[in-house]
This record gives sequence, C-alpha cells and structure tokens, in this order.
Amino acid sequence: MKKYISKIIWTKTDEAPMLSSHSLLPILQSFIKDAGIIFEIKDISLANRILAKFPEVLEEFQVVTDDLKSLSELTQSPQANIIKLPNISASVPQLKSAIAELQSQGFNIPDFIDDPKNKNEIDFKERYTKILGSAVNPVLREGNSDRRVATSVKNFIKKHPHSLGTWKGDSNSHVSSMKKSDFFS
Repeated sequence: MKKYISKIIWTKTDEAPMLSSHSLLPILQSFIKDAGIIFEIKDISLANRILAKFPEVLEEFQVVTDDLKSLSELTQSPQANIIKLPNISASVPQLKSAIAELQSQGFNIPDFIDDPKNKNEIDFKERYTKILGSAVNPVLREGNSDRRVATSVKNFIKKHPHSLGTWKGDSNSHVSSMKKSDFFS
C-alpha cells in the first residue's frame, strides 16, 4: 500500500446519504489516490450507534466499533478532516423500528423500554437515550469544527449584496412574524 500524506474521514450514514457513499466516494477516491490522500470510513449510522452501545450482548462477529466515540476524540485534533454526511436524528419510533429490524437479523439487543422497571432496563434506556435526537451533531461540532462563513466571503457579500428584488402583491409567498415578544420585535 502506498504511503499516504493526509487522511479524510468519510462518515457512513443512513438512507439517502448512502447514495453519496456508493456513487460519489469512489469517484473522489479515484481522483485523489495519487495525491497521497486516503479516505477512512467511519460508520455513524443508527444501526451502528445502537450496536456499539451493547457489545456485551452480541456474538463476537457482530461487535462493531463505536465510530462516533472515536470521531469525538478525533475532533479534538487540529489535523482532523471529517466529512460528515447527514444522518438520522432518531426519534423513539425510529429507534424502536431500528431495534426491531436488528433483532430480526439476529442481533440479541434489548428492547427499548418506555417505562423501565429494574436496574437493567434503566441502564438499557440510558444507553439508548444517548442515541436519540441529534446525537451525532454535538459530537462532530466539537474541536476544530467551524461552521462560520469565511471572513473573505463575508466581506464580499457586504460589498456586493444580493438584491432579492421587489416583492409583488400577487405572490403566493408570505412572511409572518409575531408583532411583539419575539426576536424580530
């Protein structure tokens, strides 16, 4: 294997973004292969996040690495270069559906219990709760993640503002805002 100079982390996710992993990623890999840059894939899909929370109940061949945890550590490095694709911000129904699907495929993971009755059920619910909602975004926005607009871009926009044009009364669009007690007022 060739020695690489730089590494880009590509996140493997759920649903539609998988199209980019199956179509765009091979093109990018081909394009940069001679530049000394490699892609490393980290799985932050809902299924992986679930399985990573319960290694003790899985068969040895079913155990997965907790890629979200390793990315959390990686974000603290200034050298980190992570491409995060959109992922599921799991609701309880989505989580329960994913658990049922994994169980149907032979993964012996516990059910999500809405109202836990004992210490084990409480522990399982606490682990599952860490997967719910937008669990991925706060982790990957740590460290060197900067979502602000570059100063040069901001200055260009200030110097050359884009006019939205004149609003016409027959337009179907409408903007509503509260009259008081909000940020707009």
